[in-house]
Amino acid sequence: MELYQTVIIAIKLFAIMDPFSIIPYLLAIFEEYSQSSDTKVSWNYLINKVELAVIILLVFFSLIGKAFLDFLGLTPASLEIGGGIILVYLGIDTMGGFQQLKFLGRSIVEAAVTPIATPLIVGPGTMAALVTLSVSFPVYYLLIGSLIAAGITYVVLRFGPLLVKILGRTGTVAAGRFTAIIIAAFGVQLILEGISQINLV
Repeated sequence: MELYQTVIIAIKLFAIMDPFSIIPYLLAIFEEYSQSSDTKVSWNYLINKVELAVIILLVFFSLIGKAFLDFLGLTPASLEIGGGIILVYLGIDTMGGFQQLKFLGRSIVEAAVTPIATPLIVGPGTMAALVTLSVSFPVYYLLIGSLIAAGITYVVLRFGPLLVKILGRTGTVAAGRFTAIIIAAFGVQLILEGISQINLV
């Protein structure tokens, strides 16, 4: 049962982080930077920087989730509804190709943390999900699930160029948009669970 719950957490977090959807975007800015900058950065180096930031963020929000709720005096129901709304919005935004998020960093190495690691990968949806999950699961479940999700995300990003060659940019975008549907569905589920706790349905 513990293994099953940890895997479920990992799958939910991976779906929300949705690395497939950012591969075309990441490749585009990497190619643009490589052509316009005198400083050369390898794909592996960039992905390692991104992955380190992702792990730190996931561990941080796994550890402070429940304490954060208690500090703010929020009920699990209110967080589930708020987090669910964010996830639904994130799913819609992902379907549109991250229209609300733009590449702002001058250096691609600086951009590895912002906006790539956060908010493109570990965004409000992931943070809200971790805090929400902390209500129902022990911290070590979240930590293990987070590390599994981060590991899978690393593999997807590491072999991003190969995936694009195999699937094509259209196929990669399609995979990302499929996971966007999962994100939105998870958001709706959270909203319904939150509403059920305040006896409206």
